Amino acid sequence: MAEQKKWAEKLSAQCGVDAKTLESALEELSESCYGDAATSKKVIEELTLSCHMNAEDLRKFIKDVSKSCPMDAKKLQQEVAQAGGQKERAFQAIGRVTKRPI
Repeated sequence: MAEQKKWAEKLSAQCGVDAKTLESALEELSESCYGDAATSKKVIEELTLSCHMNAEDLRKFIKDVSKSCPMDAKKLQQEVAQAGGQKERAFQAIGRVTKRPI
């Protein structure tokens, strides 16, 4: 737990999203769709740093992922990375992984 808090605080300083929001997102994403913490961290880092998602966007993304399970968390991470920093493409990654439009 301390490692997650430290990770969230460091990321918060870089992206401006509250550390508690990041911790909550990590927990929910890790539990959703059989994801693991390491993959979930990569997804959240990509969403906040590259796609410049704020807390509201991040919560919406996590909610959309939860509604779209089951999905391959590693495939989601790859698709989000391929979004090239474009927020809308990151949201579309959910549909590409589940084969359903979001």
